[in-house]
Amino acid sequence: MNLDAYNALRDECAVIELEGRGLISVKGDDRARFLHAMTTAGIQGLAEGAGILALFLSDKGRILAEALVLSRDEDLFVDTEPGTRELLLEHLDRFIIMDDVELEDDSAAYCVFGVEGPRAAALLEGLGAGLPEQDHAYTVWGEAIVAKYSYSGGPGYRIYAPAAAKDEWLAKLSAAGAVICDLSTADAVRLEYGRPRHGVDFSDQNLVHEAQLMSRVTPNKGCYIGQEIIERVRSRGNVNKLLVRVVAETAEAPLPNTPVMVDEKEAGAVKSAAFSPALGKSLVFAMIRAEFVKPDAGFRVNEAEGSLAGAGRLG
Repeated sequence: MNLDAYNALRDECAVIELEGRGLISVKGDDRARFLHAMTTAGIQGLAEGAGILALFLSDKGRILAEALVLSRDEDLFVDTEPGTRELLLEHLDRFIIMDDVELEDDSAAYCVFGVEGPRAAALLEGLGAGLPEQDHAYTVWGEAIVAKYSYSGGPGYRIYAPAAAKDEWLAKLSAAGAVICDLSTADAVRLEYGRPRHGVDFSDQNLVHEAQLMSRVTPNKGCYIGQEIIERVRSRGNVNKLLVRVVAETAEAPLPNTPVMVDEKEAGAVKSAAFSPALGKSLVFAMIRAEFVKPDAGFRVNEAEGSLAGAGRLG
């Protein structure tokens, strides 16, 4: 871990290079209606300049991808994890039948940065950027797009700039005072804020309720793929496992798939973990059997004692 970058991301401003993001442009007159029916989010009501977080589900209700969707004049711009780009393109293409919808893979056209930390807004405004006010919304800054969304879950913005200008952007942000932060260091702060990541903490094996991501579901939006499963789980009121955050009393972060124990019973497994210098302990995302998820639950990870973390940033 780079402590200078860690401290900058928590207390000042850092820039995170987000390589390989899956960037899909959805064009055509039916694009809003089409994506509205493909995701858990209320896409059809998005005004130009607005954005929303969305989940793409299978017909079994499993989470195929998580994405930030931005409503632009000429398209809907979809930003998803590197590992779900091809899957999402294939998934969307399969459902285009008589729709006036065209998909373009723009992943290679942009470089993507997270400019994050308490001083991120001041730094970007000092460089001349006009910033969006609403969460997930965006503004245009020259040839770049600036969205109000962060990788870590803390204050910050995501910049989409022309790929050819990558080095120029990194130099400009660095010269303005943003400390360059590697992804593994950023992940420690992400766990402090409690931001889970698709493909790391939850996947296409999980239901929305298991990942505890019902905030990504727009209520009363009409039919969409996977809705029947969402409503069935909601009406029954339970799932067998839950993604939770655990504070482990150890400086050695456990590896993925490490068992999480309650007494002598295996209650679940680690999905991701990182040591938090601010806490002097490790933070863990773990998928735990629901019967063990209680406010006073005591866990053990690699012989270290653990307990459920509260909401919000820790440390």
